[in-house]
Amino acid sequence: MAGMNQQNYDVVVVGGGNAALCAALSATEHGARVVVLERAPHAERGGNSSYTDGKMRFAYDGADDIIALAPDLSPDEISSSDFGVYTESDFFDDMARITQHRTDPDLCEILVKGSNAAMRWLKDNGVRFMPNFGRQAYKVNGRFKFWGGAPIVTWGGGVGLMEALYKSAEKKGIEIVYDAWVQDLIHADGNVTGVVVRLNGVSRR
Repeated sequence: MAGMNQQNYDVVVVGGGNAALCAALSATEHGARVVVLERAPHAERGGNSSYTDGKMRFAYDGADDIIALAPDLSPDEISSSDFGVYTESDFFDDMARITQHRTDPDLCEILVKGSNAAMRWLKDNGVRFMPNFGRQAYKVNGRFKFWGGAPIVTWGGGVGLMEALYKSAEKKGIEIVYDAWVQDLIHADGNVTGVVVRLNGVSRR
């Protein structure tokens, strides 16, 4: 394909938001040759993920989990914060309540039970976190008391999240093609084997 370094890839990721970059990074970690096809130009990359505030919900057992994810916390910030806990059971209960018990049980289990490990994986891929003092904590008797199972946010919100993931992707050699409009999927024997992408005004396979 024009603008791409090689013809064949093990994984083609369509789009360049948070889920897309995480998929690309994970596939690369497992030895796949990966290309990301982002419809937007470089200056507008990141999709809707760039517009989020970066708040993260995950299961955690207490302050140690938060400190591990936000190592820039000062001793004073730690001592003046009550991060509480948000158990897997709490997370399951919230998912059931919010979806009115219509969440897919298998996918929900993956989401909840993998949430803490996923946060640590994001940190290992360069994403920086900080406690969400402004939106998820009340000051009670001189201490910040966190609530709601979403105690931390990414530095720089959604923009910071995407910048970190793109930096990690580029460092790991993932090819990223901008202005790449994927128009169709190529099927063979019931499987998707490729894509039709429009690059520089030309549709290619």
